[in-house]
Amino acid sequence: MADRVNLSSPPPAPDYVIPARFWAWLGTPRAVSGLLWLAALVSAGVIAYRAYTWFDDSPLLPTERHRGDGNGGHAQIDFGGQWLMGRMLVTGHGQELYHRQRQWEVLREGYPERAETPLQRVGPRTDHYLITAPRPGEHFAHDADNLMGWFMGTDNDPVREWRISGGAGVAPLPVPCGDQFTGVALAAHADAQATSELVTTVQKPSIGGPLYPPVHALFYAPLGLIDDPQRAYRVLQGFSVLVVFAAGLAVNLLTRGRIWWSAATLGLLLFPGTRGAVDLGQNPALSLCIVLWGWVLATRGRPVAGGMVWGLFAFKPVWGLAFFLVPLLLRQWRFCAAMVLTGAALGALTLPFVGLHSWFDWLEVGKEATELYKVNENWIHLSRDLQGIPRRILHDFTLPEKERDKPLTNRLAWGLWGVVFGGTVLVYLRRGDRTKLTGLSAGMLFLGAYLTCFHFMYYDVLLSAVPLVLLLADPRRHFRTSTFEITPAPSEPPLPPDSRGLPSAGREPAMFGARMLGYVNSFPLTALALLYLIENSLSGLDLNATVGVGFFASPAADATTLSTPQVKVNTGIRSPLDTYVLLALWGWCAWRVARWDETSDGP
Repeated sequence: MADRVNLSSPPPAPDYVIPARFWAWLGTPRAVSGLLWLAALVSAGVIAYRAYTWFDDSPLLPTERHRGDGNGGHAQIDFGGQWLMGRMLVTGHGQELYHRQRQWEVLREGYPERAETPLQRVGPRTDHYLITAPRPGEHFAHDADNLMGWFMGTDNDPVREWRISGGAGVAPLPVPCGDQFTGVALAAHADAQATSELVTTVQKPSIGGPLYPPVHALFYAPLGLIDDPQRAYRVLQGFSVLVVFAAGLAVNLLTRGRIWWSAATLGLLLFPGTRGAVDLGQNPALSLCIVLWGWVLATRGRPVAGGMVWGLFAFKPVWGLAFFLVPLLLRQWRFCAAMVLTGAALGALTLPFVGLHSWFDWLEVGKEATELYKVNENWIHLSRDLQGIPRRILHDFTLPEKERDKPLTNRLAWGLWGVVFGGTVLVYLRRGDRTKLTGLSAGMLFLGAYLTCFHFMYYDVLLSAVPLVLLLADPRRHFRTSTFEITPAPSEPPLPPDSRGLPSAGREPAMFGARMLGYVNSFPLTALALLYLIENSLSGLDLNATVGVGFFASPAADATTLSTPQVKVNTGIRSPLDTYVLLALWGWCAWRVARWDETSDGP
C-alpha cells in the first residue's frame, strides 16, 4: 500500500547549486535600492573626477603649453564670470560692479601670471623664431585678458584722448638740447588741451562685464571670499554634484515615492547638461533644485513657500520669467505674488552694496548681449533656445557679425518661439486640467515654459528634466507600452488572365494557438531614452552631417559665388538634438491635452 501524502506539509525546498539564502536577497526592494545607490555614488564620483581633471594639462602637449597651476577650468568664462561677480562684492567694489576698469584690477590680482602657460607669460616668440602656432580657439593672452575679452563691453580707451593726456603729463619734463621755448610751448598746448571734458572722457567708467545681475553677485559672495579662483572652482564643482542629490530627493517627493531617491539621483546625474555644468562650474543644478523644490511645496498645498523658493530666480531672471508662465496659467495667485515679492526683496537687498545705478548698468550689458546672441557663431551653436534654430541654418557666418542678421531670420526665429508660446497658452487654457499640478497638462505647461526661455546654453538642458518628472508622476497613462494584434492574410496565387473566378475567401482566424503582437513604445519614454542616448553615447562619437538648402542661396561676400544655407547636424554640443527631441515631446503633449486624453470622461 502506497504511503499517504501529507497535504498539510510544505513542499520540499528545491535543490540549488548555490543555496538560496546567498542570492535570494538580490530581488528585494532594499537590495535593489542599495544597488541603485551604489550606481549613483559611483556615477557621482566619476562625474566629479572627470570634472576635476577635464581641463588638466595633457602630458602629450609640449612644456610651453603646460600651465603653472596644472588646470585651466577656472580661467574659462563660465566660472570666471561668476567668481568675478562675487569677488567684486566682497572686496568692496559693489558700486563698480559693471565697471571694466575695476574688473581689470580684480582679475589681474586673482589670475596671476605665474599660474599661466609659458606661452601666455612670454608670448609665442623667442628672439626671431616662432616657438609654436596657436591651436584653434587658443589664445596667447593672459587669463585676465581672455576673460575681459569674452565679457560684454569694450574699454573706454580713445587713442586721441589718451595721447593728449599723455602729452600733458610729459610736457613739463626736460626738453633735449636745452630748447626751453619748445618746452614752454608744449606745456602751454598740453594745458590748453587737458580740459575738464578730456578728464571726464578719460575717467568715464566703461560699462561691461558678465551677464549676471547684481543678485548673482550676492549669491556668489561666498565663492568670492576665496581669493584663489581655482580653489573656488573646485568648491563649486563639488557643490553642484551634491545639489543633484538634493534634486533627486525632490523628484522622489514630487512623484509620491514612485521614483526612488536613488533612481532619481542616478537619472539626474546621467541626464543631459549635468556633466557640462559640473565641468564648467556652471549653475543649472542649482536652478533645477529651485524649480523642483518650489513645485514640491506647491503640490503639498504651500504655494507661498513654493513661490518664495522660485523667487530665488532673481539670480537668473531669464528662467524666472520663463517659468512664471506656469503659476500664471494655473491661476496660483499666491504663488505668483510670493515669487515676485521675493525677487523684488532680493533686488532691494543688493542696493546698499551695489547701488541702483548698477541695475541700470546690468540692463545695458544685457542689451548688448541680446544683440550679440543674434549673430555670434559660437553662442548660436552652443545655445539651445528656439530662436537659435533658424539662425544656425540661415546665417552666413563668413560675413562680418554686423551683416549676418536678416529680417527673414528674425521673423522665423520669433515665429517659432510664438508658435510654442501661443500653442502652450491656447491649449492649456482650452483643455488643460488646472486641478492637477503633475501629469500631462502640467508636463506640457512646463515644457512650453522651458522651450520659450529667451536664451540659454546646452548645459541648461538639465532643467528639461522637470516636465519629464511631472509626466513620470502619473506613469500609467503615458509611459505604458501598447500592443496590437498582427493577423497576416494568406497569400493567393495570381489569377490567369482568362480566368473569371473570384478569389477564395481567407481562412478563419484560429480560436486557439499562437498570436503575433506588435508593440508601440510610449512616446515620452522614447523621448527620454533618446535624451540619454544623445548625452551618454552619441555625444562622444561626435557624428557630423551637412545638408545644403539651395532654395535660400544668396550672393556671397565676394559676389562671385552663391552662399548656400546649410543644415549642419552633429551629435556634439554644437547641435541642438536635445531641443528637437523636446520640441517633438511638447507637440505630443499638446496634442494629447487637446484631445482630453488626461481624463477618461472628456469635456
